[in-house]
Amino acid sequence: MNKQFPTLIPEFYLKLINWDDPKDPLRKMVKFDPREEEIHEYEMADPIGDNPKTICRGLIHRYPDRVLLNLTNVCAVHCRFCFRKNILGAPAFLNKNDLATILKYLKNHKEIWEVIFSGGDPLMIPNKMLHDFLEKVNKITHIKIIRFHSRIPVMNPQMIVKNKFMETVQKAVPEKQKVIVIHINHPREITPELKKLVKIFYKNGFMVMSQTVLLKGVNDSEMILANLFKSLFEIGIKPYYLHHLDIARGTHYFRVSIEKGKKILRKLRKKISSACLPKYVIDFPQATGKIQVFSLKKTGSKTYTANTLRGKKINYIDFA
Repeated sequence: MNKQFPTLIPEFYLKLINWDDPKDPLRKMVKFDPREEEIHEYEMADPIGDNPKTICRGLIHRYPDRVLLNLTNVCAVHCRFCFRKNILGAPAFLNKNDLATILKYLKNHKEIWEVIFSGGDPLMIPNKMLHDFLEKVNKITHIKIIRFHSRIPVMNPQMIVKNKFMETVQKAVPEKQKVIVIHINHPREITPELKKLVKIFYKNGFMVMSQTVLLKGVNDSEMILANLFKSLFEIGIKPYYLHHLDIARGTHYFRVSIEKGKKILRKLRKKISSACLPKYVIDFPQATGKIQVFSLKKTGSKTYTANTLRGKKINYIDFA
């Protein structure tokens, strides 16, 4: 077992896994694999460049009109491909001084239009803490969008209903547009409980989207992804992002090559409606933010260049 990143799996998700099959894709995503302790020299503790864009503890300002808030480092599950393993060990939740500093920054920066709650998993934040913080955000008039990124709707959907997360958010920010982006990687993660949950999200004024990570041995085929994206769209979830795997420490055995990823997406374009297709993106370690994979220019067998949002040319090596 990885002592730095111990196994953590909710009971609900345990029951979805076929434990008799060592190749079960759901099992691969959450069960410790000895290969994750083989750290390759190119793998990074901060693979998308959070640190250079961190304003204060818990606040990342990478894009002009939106900020990312990591109010907690707690998750309901430890996905073995996680790119923020490095934040484990800090206090579980930000303190009052941290929150006050963040609120002051939000008030002073009128270009901020959207606040994105990440983590950790923001749905692990205690209701009172979340409600009190959101009430203060609600008073900041230039902030119009509140977005949450979470894996819990897949991992433990009953917890969300029991904790009355949607009602808490709706009460705190009734007039702002609310968005939930559900992290989901395989069609078998679409359960009857998730379908019911999506209806409750809409009932409480949420827009519902999804993000998926392209993972070797889990979903790296056009058939699996076509099934996933169409099934999500059928239940009212708009596929938003397909992430190329970040070069996080110990994740090499999940890595799919850029060329294979592009090949899969080309096939998907011919098979399914464009309304079901997410953006295929990659986060560069240089803290430049997401870049669409099809905009990369191949310069060698494993090398690529891209232009950032600010017009700077940067290089990327595909280690798959």
